[in-house]
Amino acid sequence: MPALRFMAALFALVAVLALAADLTPVLMRGEPFAPKSVATQWTELAPKTLESTRQSISSSLSPGIWNTLSGTLLAIPAVLFFTIAAAVTGYAGRRRHRINIYAN
Repeated sequence: MPALRFMAALFALVAVLALAADLTPVLMRGEPFAPKSVATQWTELAPKTLESTRQSISSSLSPGIWNTLSGTLLAIPAVLFFTIAAAVTGYAGRRRHRINIYAN
């Protein structure tokens, strides 16, 4: 599926950008490597969308779901999250080889 391969490329691009953002303080100022979580990156880029997402999930589903989501998925490093997302969507969108069982 071309759409999944395109999403895999976008996720891989975001993972590379997140890695570059995490490595910049290490290379420029000599600070120790400390990857930022998805929630931290999201808060730095667009804090209002994070809050609106929290409100919509809490109001439509349950506040406990947001607490679980923010405690697990949003707490992992952004590089790892988007690398895994790229791998999963890339694998799901791979070209499949058709085997012709009636070939002589």
